[in-house]
Amino acid sequence: MATIMKIIQKKGSNLKNNPTHLFYSPALRYFVEVAKVGSIRGAARGLNVVSSAVNRQILNLEDQFGVQLFDRIGRGIKISEAGEILLIHAKRALADFDNAIEALDDLSGLKRGIVKVAVVESVADSLMTRVVSRFQQTYPGIQVEILIASSARVMQSISNAEVHVALGFNAPNHDGLKHINCQELSIGAVVAPSHDLAKMPSCTLAQCMHYSIAMPNDNLSIGRILSNAIRSQKLISKTLIKTNSLRFMKSLATQSGYVAFQTRLGIEAERHAKNLIFIPITKPDLPSDQLVLVTNELHELSLAPRTFISHLDQALTRFQKLENQT
Repeated sequence: MATIMKIIQKKGSNLKNNPTHLFYSPALRYFVEVAKVGSIRGAARGLNVVSSAVNRQILNLEDQFGVQLFDRIGRGIKISEAGEILLIHAKRALADFDNAIEALDDLSGLKRGIVKVAVVESVADSLMTRVVSRFQQTYPGIQVEILIASSARVMQSISNAEVHVALGFNAPNHDGLKHINCQELSIGAVVAPSHDLAKMPSCTLAQCMHYSIAMPNDNLSIGRILSNAIRSQKLISKTLIKTNSLRFMKSLATQSGYVAFQTRLGIEAERHAKNLIFIPITKPDLPSDQLVLVTNELHELSLAPRTFISHLDQALTRFQKLENQT
């Protein structure tokens, strides 16, 4: 045994010059199969290759290692002492390689992975909830991490490559940012079904001011648009509450008769449940709120984030088609 190990160690210097092709060629698998069935022809049948190919690979291994792996006995063969040593390591190497292939298959089959997303509150409560739910029904092994923040924080996170994808308003001019989808969302008044404005097909901003108003803060893009319009028209509200919580504004509209402001996407769930009514604002029309789906080109995306982004992109496009029909 010691003599055989010395032979293999001595010949190991030759393998170091070109070892990898042995493990990425069929040679080891052919060798293990021959050792298992005890026949080159039997191994060839099991491998579905010609006998000469199997024999050639065995001879190549013997030449590379400088030892005889099988003793030829008449028309049969028997694994040699050197062959037994190699067989232990060959089985281990092939098992490790098969495990690596399975891991790669798991990844390529989206059986595991991670997706990091930054999103504004209005989208998180509506479209994002639906997208994440459907995505994880299809790919239950994929972990999705959601950061819910203001548009400024959302865009900072994608600019710094802290997340794979961001969905928010007012994307900065950044050479590394790639716009996947951009939606122009119209802003409207949001009221409960029992409100005086609920039966109107549209209203003006001035008409809204006759009622108690729930306004978003100026740190939200919709808040800045509304504040500019109110100042330019010199409007004064009856009662005004300002907040940075879209959820709180929706509660004021639902429970206390306030007029809130939002896009159709921002109150999608409430509209479907018929808890809130969206009323387009006219005279003058308010600027649209621009929702953008953004990735960072400096952040190389693996398959899991790319697939999630595709789902999100499709959901945004479907929503826009529905809004255009409204």
